[in-house]
Amino acid sequence: MKKLILSTLLVLGACCSIQAQKIHLGVKGGLNIAQLSDFDGSGSRISGHVGGFVNFRFRDWAVQPELVFSGQGEKHLIIPNGDRQIALNYINLPVMFQYYLIPQFYLEAGPQIGFLASAKDKGGRLTLDIKDGYNSADLGIGLGLGFKLPMGFGIYGRYNFGLLDVYDGGGDYKNMVAQIGVSYTIL
Repeated sequence: MKKLILSTLLVLGACCSIQAQKIHLGVKGGLNIAQLSDFDGSGSRISGHVGGFVNFRFRDWAVQPELVFSGQGEKHLIIPNGDRQIALNYINLPVMFQYYLIPQFYLEAGPQIGFLASAKDKGGRLTLDIKDGYNSADLGIGLGLGFKLPMGFGIYGRYNFGLLDVYDGGGDYKNMVAQIGVSYTIL
């Protein structure tokens, strides 16, 4: 499955590079505010994301495949005198389709596949590895907007809606992640 997805991204990238007017490489990172759907008594887990991207720019639109390490999960407020976190860390591969309203401002949407890198249940001084109880892959849709500043810098916001249940034991637990961050275009 991983080989098929990576092969598809490579072919898409090769096709886009032939037709693209401009190709840009960049790095990005920022803040995540994450939660799992359908769980009572939960709060948001604050963490981060960091990664890189290739932007294939056409006239008013672009295709941007990315590789991003993302901290997700949620915080439970159910332990007396303390908090408990479900820390899910993913390697995400979004492919965003961007439409530029003006040369600096864009709207974006696209699919994202994520691979679970680690899963920890943290409460007080105790940390448990719970990766076996979670699905190893996730699928979602991202919606966002961004503004490109002079000299390669940019700011963006994105919301990722999970489409698959992340918990292996039943229920309807989907990732919901709001991201704000900065980017720098290298080339």
